[in-house]
Amino acid sequence: MKIIRHPLFMSPHPDEELEHLIDRELRRRPERPAPATLMPRVMQAIAARQALPWWRKSFIHWPVTARLAFLAGSSALTALLVYLVWGLSSGVTLGGLGSEIQPWLSGLGVIRSLLETLGSAALVLAKSAGSWLMWSAITMAAVSYLTTVGLGTVCWRLATRRE
Repeated sequence: MKIIRHPLFMSPHPDEELEHLIDRELRRRPERPAPATLMPRVMQAIAARQALPWWRKSFIHWPVTARLAFLAGSSALTALLVYLVWGLSSGVTLGGLGSEIQPWLSGLGVIRSLLETLGSAALVLAKSAGSWLMWSAITMAAVSYLTTVGLGTVCWRLATRRE
């Protein structure tokens, strides 16, 4: 038979009491020595991590010139993308945008013509598809976002569930 206590007699913070009890019991236990193989394995892992080439390490460990080149390239690509999207959203054609940036990209003529051709083809496809393409892309993005948020919430609830 299970005894049910009245809420007035229950502890207001049972989790904190349990935490203190576990902490007290663990502090009473003697220290356990580390295995003899632990130190060589740790040193080996540190040496293996230091032996990695710079491009396999985190961004902080890259050489300064590589970091600056990466940031400059990323910034230029982002600026170009924003410029193209802004221009296309205001109704300018890719040819008009290309003629505006032609002095900047004069050395990249082949790449420019290839990108202009591909962009024009994508624009023709988007125009022929109609507005359903835009609405389906927006719907897919919204469903993907909501699915990610929902799955993240479920995983968080399962990970922090108290029994």
